[in-house]
Amino acid sequence: MRENEIEICTRPVEKILQGLPSEIRRVLVIRCAPEKLFNYCIEALQRWTPELELTVLCHQGGRVPGCKSIVYRDKGFFRLENLDIKALRRAEFDLVAVPYATNRRLSPYYHNVDRIAEAAGSGKILFVYQDLTAHLAEDDFMRFKQREVVGPYLKRKQEAIGEICEFTGEPFDVVEGKCDMAGIEATRLWVQTDPGTAEQVRKFYSGHDFYIYELMKTEYNGDREELVEAVLAECKPGERVLDYGGGCGIFSIPLAAKGVAVTYLDLPGPLLDFAAFRFRRRKLPLTVRPAESETPLKDIYDTIVSIFVVEHLVHPESALRHMSEHIKPEGRLLLAVDFEQGRVSNEPLPLHVSRLERDLYYELMAGLGLEIVRSRDDLEVFQFKK
Repeated sequence: MRENEIEICTRPVEKILQGLPSEIRRVLVIRCAPEKLFNYCIEALQRWTPELELTVLCHQGGRVPGCKSIVYRDKGFFRLENLDIKALRRAEFDLVAVPYATNRRLSPYYHNVDRIAEAAGSGKILFVYQDLTAHLAEDDFMRFKQREVVGPYLKRKQEAIGEICEFTGEPFDVVEGKCDMAGIEATRLWVQTDPGTAEQVRKFYSGHDFYIYELMKTEYNGDREELVEAVLAECKPGERVLDYGGGCGIFSIPLAAKGVAVTYLDLPGPLLDFAAFRFRRRKLPLTVRPAESETPLKDIYDTIVSIFVVEHLVHPESALRHMSEHIKPEGRLLLAVDFEQGRVSNEPLPLHVSRLERDLYYELMAGLGLEIVRSRDDLEVFQFKK
C-alpha cells in the first residue's frame, strides 16, 4: 500500500494551525520524537495561541517548563495499556499533537502512539512530520492506516520477532523489548566503549548482538521497502552480486529469491550468524563470507550493493576503492550513504564514525572513475565512466 492510494494533504504546521477552530484550548503533545522536532511542535503551538493549556505526555525527565505533564512510568516506548486512559479522557483535550521523527505519512512504527492519541478522545489529531509539515487526521485516515498499514505491519513484526526467538531461544516479550530499545542500547554501548581505531570498531560490532534486534526492527517497520525495490530493479537473475555489509539479509534474501547469485559479506559475529540462520531457514543458495580484514574481497562481481554501511567505517575511502576494484568494467556499485543531513536531533549518530562529507564523497567517486548513472530515493547507481 502506497501513500498516494489515500489523499494525505500535508501543509506547513503554521498553516494547519491557522485553520483550526479558535475554541481549542487544551492540547496534549506526545513527546515521541527527538528534541529538536518536539520543541518545534511546542513552539509552533505557543506561537499560534499563547494562552493554550499544553500538557506533555513524557518519560521521567521529560517535563517541559510552563506545561503540565503526564509522566509515563515505564522506561520503554509508550503503550496504551500502561496509561490511565480514564484520567486521560477526563482532561478533555481539544487536540492531540503527535510529532513523527519521519516523513513517511503512513509509517506503522508509531501505531502505539496513534492508539494513545485516539484514546484521548479529542477527535482531532495533528501529525507533525520531520519535514515540518503537518496533517490533521480524520477518522477515515485512521481506519485506512489501521487496515492497510498497521495490520500488515503487526503480522510482519510477529513473524520477525518469532524468527529471532527461534535463533536466540528468548521469549517473545524479551525480544520485542530488545527490538524497541536496540538503538538506545547500541548508543549506550558505543559511548561506554568509545572505539576509535578500525580494529576497535570491528571488535565492537563483532562483539555485540544489538544489530540483530535493530535491523530486524528496521525490516518489519518497512523502513527499507523503497530501497529493497530499487535494488531488486537493478539486479537480474544470474548476475553475481555482493551484499557488502549485508546485516540481517534484508537485501540478500529477496535478491537470492529472485535468482541472483548472492554473496553476503559482513563482520564475523552474532549478526552474521543470524543472517546465515535466516538463509538456511529459507533454503536459499547464498554464499556467506565473513569480512576478516578491511580488504576482504577476492572475486569480481557484476554488482556490489552497500546500503548505509560507508558511514560506519573508519576508512571509507579505502573501502570504496576496494569495492571499485572488484566490479567488472561494466559493473555497478549500488550505494546509499547517510550524511545525517536529514536528522532531527542535534547530535550526530555516535555509531557513524567516518564523518565523510558529501562533497568529498562525490570527489572520491569521481577520482575512482565512477559516475552516477541514475538514482532512486537514497540509492545511487555508480558505473565507470566510458
